[in-house]
Amino acid sequence: MAIVMSFLRILYDGQNIKPLRIVVESLICGALSLTASSAIVALDLNINWAMFCGGIIGYLGSATIRTIALRVIRKKTEN
Repeated sequence: MAIVMSFLRILYDGQNIKPLRIVVESLICGALSLTASSAIVALDLNINWAMFCGGIIGYLGSATIRTIALRVIRKKTEN
């Protein structure tokens, strides 16, 4: 789901639609989704959350996910 969503998001956005960027961004989002799916299983949540997380990751993109993750990590380490 993340690969398809990120692919469509990049095409819809229309900014910097180089083929290499589309492929790399889609693969990164797919890898992030696989990681999120593993976390969902490890946390013993319903597996249907995996599709939801894949869609969200694909829609937001890897750069946005990275920014959010860094913000959360910085906030946690400041305390």
